[in-house]
Amino acid sequence: MSDLPSISVSVKAAIIHDGKILLLSYDDSADGGCFHYNLPGGKAIEGESLRDAVVRKVRQETGLAVRTVRSMFVVEYVPGQFGKDLGPQHKTQHNFLAELTDGRTQPEFSDPRDPIQVGFEWVPLDQLTTKTLIPQVAPAILAALAEARDVLVDRAQ
Repeated sequence: MSDLPSISVSVKAAIIHDGKILLLSYDDSADGGCFHYNLPGGKAIEGESLRDAVVRKVRQETGLAVRTVRSMFVVEYVPGQFGKDLGPQHKTQHNFLAELTDGRTQPEFSDPRDPIQVGFEWVPLDQLTTKTLIPQVAPAILAALAEARDVLVDRAQ
């Protein structure tokens, strides 16, 4: 029997406010990458629920307080199937709809700051597909927003 694969588990938050979604902007063109956007989030810690990871990572990356509303979709990256474009690690990215909880809407850079992050942008939902997201999840975000069901079965609720 072969060893089980090591899979990196990350979470992302689609934070919607006044018809806009919060995106973080990055410029890693100096390292051969490109200017792109992403949802706030990051890796879950072993033993941490996905919903708790969303709250923690959004606070770390933006300073904003959120609660998860529902799971939206999962992106799976298997390096052998994608030419290792996003590295050699097998990954899952769990995307959640989240809402602000304390009325603050102005994000702040983390400390220490991610060296390739250059800003934040509240993007109107009808312009989301014009932005370069990595991974390219804009259509999945819009489809999930149109469907109001939570697909994550957990013990958090």
